[in-house]
Formats: sequence, C-alpha cells, structure tokens
Amino acid sequence: MRLIKKYRNRKFYDTVDKRYVSLSGIASLVRDGEEVQVVDSKTGENITTLVLSQILREQERQDSSLPQGLLTALVRRGSLGLDQLRGSFHASLKALQELEDEIRERTDTLASRGEITLTEAQELREDMAARARERQAAVEGTIIQEIHDSLVRLDVPTQTELEGLRSRLDQVETKVDSLLRDQGLSE
Repeated sequence: MRLIKKYRNRKFYDTVDKRYVSLSGIASLVRDGEEVQVVDSKTGENITTLVLSQILREQERQDSSLPQGLLTALVRRGSLGLDQLRGSFHASLKALQELEDEIRERTDTLASRGEITLTEAQELREDMAARARERQAAVEGTIIQEIHDSLVRLDVPTQTELEGLRSRLDQVETKVDSLLRDQGLSE
C-alpha cells in the first residue's frame, strides 16, 4: 500500500518515492495497479475516498464520458440511485479482493509444502488474478447494462437520440429561416 499524505497547502506527498505528486500522478498510480491510501498529514484521517472522488470529478470535467442523461437520472433518484450504483461496484471490488486473497493464501500454502516452486506460485497467482479481473470486467459490464436498462425504463434519451433531435431541430430552423426569407421577398 502506497501512503500519500495531503498537506494543508493541498500538496500530496508520496512517502514511498519521497516526492510531491499531483492528483493526476495519484490517478496514474491507481491506473498502474497501485493500492494507495491518502491521509491528512495533520489529523491522520483516511481521505482516500475523497481524493479518488476528486480525481473522478476532474476526469469527468476534462472528458465527460458519462452521458448527461445518466447523471440527470442519478440526481433525480437522489442518493438511492448513487447508493445502488456504489453498492454494486463495491460488491464487485470486494469479491475480487477476496478472491485474490484466497488465491495468494492457497498458492503460498502449496509453495510452503514444496508442491510448487515460488516461481510457479507467482505465475499461478498472476494467471488466476488475470482471470478474476476478466470476470470482474464481465460483472461490471453487467452492471453497466443494468444502468442502461434502468435509463431505458426511465425513458432517458440516449446521446444518439439527442443528437438526432438536434439535427432535426437544425433542419426545421433552416426551413423556417428559408420561409421567412421567401416571405420577406414576396411582400
């Protein structure tokens, strides 16, 4: 676990690399598979969730990947919708962590008994972890499909539908402008 301290001046200090890091630096660590814990340097309070939420907010600001309809539906449903979404992801992550812990425990036992070498244990852990991540991706795909289905049930328009409506509105606007010009010429 990589410990990062947040100071009052809003700077983050990576205690492993012994250097200051930015929010995007922390995001890179997480994307690279690092487990990070961010604590307030003065109080020692664990603020990891807050910092990860801030990273997501910044990423969303730079590259809005969530459809506005989804965000609107979540706001309309209030914290219940977010809680359900959060619960699904937490359950998925918890299950993956428990599986990885179990794999580590079993391969360590096999290696300690001499039934496999340490290298074989590491390879087996990596192979099984990769499979677990594939399963997690499938579960997350299912969750995303459930969100999509919920949006359909809520009758939230898709991005494609909104773009189609904008295009049709532009066409109508062009025709109205044309009619007004023609009417102005005939008067």
